[in-house]
Amino acid sequence: MPFWRRTPPALVERPIRLTARERVWRALKHQPVDRVPCVDCYFLPETLRQWEREGYPPDATPTDFFDLDLVYIPVDCTMGWRETVLDETDDYRIVVGADGVTRKHWKIYNTQPQELDFPVKTTRDWREVRSVLKAHHGRLPEDLEARVALARERERFIALAFVEPCTLARRLLGSRQWVEAFETQPPMLDEILETGLRLIVETLDLALKRLPPNSIDGVWLHADLAYTHAAFMTDRHYRSIVLPYHRQLTQEVHRRGLAVLLYTPGCVDTFLRSVRRSGIDALLPLETFSHNDLARYKQAFGTMVALGGNISADRLMDSEDATEAEVRTKVAIGMGNMWTGYLFCLDRPLPPMVPLSRYQKALAIARSLVPRQ
Repeated sequence: MPFWRRTPPALVERPIRLTARERVWRALKHQPVDRVPCVDCYFLPETLRQWEREGYPPDATPTDFFDLDLVYIPVDCTMGWRETVLDETDDYRIVVGADGVTRKHWKIYNTQPQELDFPVKTTRDWREVRSVLKAHHGRLPEDLEARVALARERERFIALAFVEPCTLARRLLGSRQWVEAFETQPPMLDEILETGLRLIVETLDLALKRLPPNSIDGVWLHADLAYTHAAFMTDRHYRSIVLPYHRQLTQEVHRRGLAVLLYTPGCVDTFLRSVRRSGIDALLPLETFSHNDLARYKQAFGTMVALGGNISADRLMDSEDATEAEVRTKVAIGMGNMWTGYLFCLDRPLPPMVPLSRYQKALAIARSLVPRQ
């Protein structure tokens, strides 16, 4: 029986030792844990290359090397278009990706690529794209069974990672047309959201049929719903347009015995009250630069949704002492008096200037913390 459907008796005392899978599940279900679950998933390639000079094995995965509690398995949610290079110089490459987005990738800066153009400008464009946004086995990794078996052997929580439906709409329409669609609510927006939802559910079912029972624990939704100072939409727009799809998606995932984790950078304050009504089990990474207040969120919503992150990558860049203070403070706030309902992760991927030893220290401190007796 999946963990989601189990209802073990509440434990008065904190368990002494849990597997990684049990630890994440109990945190999501707001049950006491032995220590904070560590679920970092995103590591910049340039950071890993720098860490290789400091002792990180080049053939290792971060999950295995750092012994993290969650395994993240990406699922292809693109149209599968062949990558096309439009221009290339010594400084940059302009590429149309598999998702149809034209991006400028800088070679001389460690920065996110600049988005220049998007595949859907008209209803006709959308009809062409919609025809290929369907579930099929090619969206799943060829070595899915082997990756899941290895993670199961190491007793880790396994999540299949998808692009969240509203974020799929942004990638197809572009930010400007996407934001304008919240005001005009064209039928095409609902069609994209419905297509994105169906793509996740049907691809998830294909994965579950390929794997032994109870192999997968959750769905990780990679989203882009907010920027530094606010959400890309008002709370009213979220409630009227996006929330019904989030609620339907979580119901479908829960019905299959799995949990739902929503990863969206930026300031989530605008729509956090409504996000919890969707049934989503965890919200992360709560970027500190975006003024997400972990203490306030924990007090207001900590019994309804698990929270993750809010560990400032900037503080890890500062010093060893700043790292220790940040980790100790945020883990204590996130875990709360019940010592549960929180997942440890950084609020954004670390840049290459942060030493490998600094991140290892952050993990060691987090794992060493125990509640006060």
